[in-house]
Amino acid sequence: MARLASNKGDVLDAPLSRAARVLLGTLCIAGPAATLSSAAQAAPPAETAAASAPESAPEPESAPEPEAEAEPAAAPAPSKIRPPRVDGGYYGGNFTGGINLARVMSLDTEGAFAGGGVGLRAGDVVYPWMTIGIDVSGFFGASGFAGGQRLVSGQLLMDVGFLPKPSLPLSLRVAFGFGGGRITQSDGRTGGFGGAAFRGALRYEFFPRVERYRPRRGGGFGLGPELAYTINPPGKKGGPLAQTLTVGLTLTWYRGR
Repeated sequence: MARLASNKGDVLDAPLSRAARVLLGTLCIAGPAATLSSAAQAAPPAETAAASAPESAPEPESAPEPEAEAEPAAAPAPSKIRPPRVDGGYYGGNFTGGINLARVMSLDTEGAFAGGGVGLRAGDVVYPWMTIGIDVSGFFGASGFAGGQRLVSGQLLMDVGFLPKPSLPLSLRVAFGFGGGRITQSDGRTGGFGGAAFRGALRYEFFPRVERYRPRRGGGFGLGPELAYTINPPGKKGGPLAQTLTVGLTLTWYRGR
């Protein structure tokens, strides 16, 4: 009986110990897995932690550097183009001094007549290089030859001027027309000359302070010297003749365009 009882105990212990080993192995395997599962649940994923973490304050943007102030544009240079001074219609006059060499048929006039004269002129600048006008002038002279002689002469001429360089108020002038003169001697005897008349002249003009009163408009008041030669040629060989050489001061107002 005792042996039977012990055999029964062994039989019962054998399955029981197998079951215990199976249970123990299960616990050994499940234990670390449970531990890992609980750790995983305890620690949130990295993405979740990053999402749940409070957003860091944005870094303040650096203030933009102030732009360098642009230099003000340089003022445009004043135009250097000057309006023409010999421009538009004109009128004026001249004062001259000079000598006259005259020859008449009824008097002996070997001496030169020294004197002066005045003139008036008017016209227009038809091209920047050309002027056309009318000139009226007179000359008064005296000579000590033959007890004293006096000369009075005058000319009416068509005057044409040429400016080689329009920006330079230097003009070459030619004129043609008619004129004449009369010579009176101290004893009352007289003689004269007359007919065609021609003149050539060289003139230069200055325009003082014109930039102040006409800075952008042509024309202005001009004055300057003039050297002229006038001749009244004889109508026939040996006939009356007069030649006058003068230096004068011209005064002219140009109206501009």
